[in-house]
Amino acid sequence: MIFLFISMFMLFFKWHRFIFILISLEFLMLSLFLSLSTSLSEMMFFYFMCFSVISSILGMVVMVGNMKIYGSDQCIF
Repeated sequence: MIFLFISMFMLFFKWHRFIFILISLEFLMLSLFLSLSTSLSEMMFFYFMCFSVISSILGMVVMVGNMKIYGSDQCIF
């Protein structure tokens, strides 16, 4: 529950920088991961874990690409 609280505050107060959006989405994924880890089957747990790793890697690739093209991490505007 604390991770959900932290991620919502990060999205609300620090939405103008892309790195903070990625960090708050990772905290949201962690809160889902912790809450659903007991209720999911083994195969769904593996699928959810793979999805979270792939989404975090793609987020970092998008951030590095935007910094390379635009020159700053404020690529939301």
